[in-house]
Amino acid sequence: RGRSPSPPPRKPSRARDISPSPPKEETDWRGRKINGQDSGGGGGPELEGEVTTRVIDGAPNRAGEPTWLAEIYVPRPPPMRPGTICVRGPLRFDKKFAEEDGDRLVKAHRDGGYKSVLDLR
Repeated sequence: RGRSPSPPPRKPSRARDISPSPPKEETDWRGRKINGQDSGGGGGPELEGEVTTRVIDGAPNRAGEPTWLAEIYVPRPPPMRPGTICVRGPLRFDKKFAEEDGDRLVKAHRDGGYKSVLDLR
């Protein structure tokens, strides 16, 4: 077998003919815009202190009985980027108890913010 021919020699660089790159935007380590340039978080209004709750179906237990759990969506605390965090309560065998969990989570957020919600959970 013979060797394949070498590639042709390179042409000299023409850097002076190429237009300069656009100015770089300031981004964080994830590549997201900083200084309020990007809304981030997405998905609806994010007013300070606004929370959303709902009761969802949980996984059935071993006996096949249905379960429910409360979810609360709370604004992220200030050191974090803007958005919401979903905190879930325990599985309940009665939907009424899951709804009560949701009410307790809302009250905890009103009284002490995100940390109180985590402590109650």
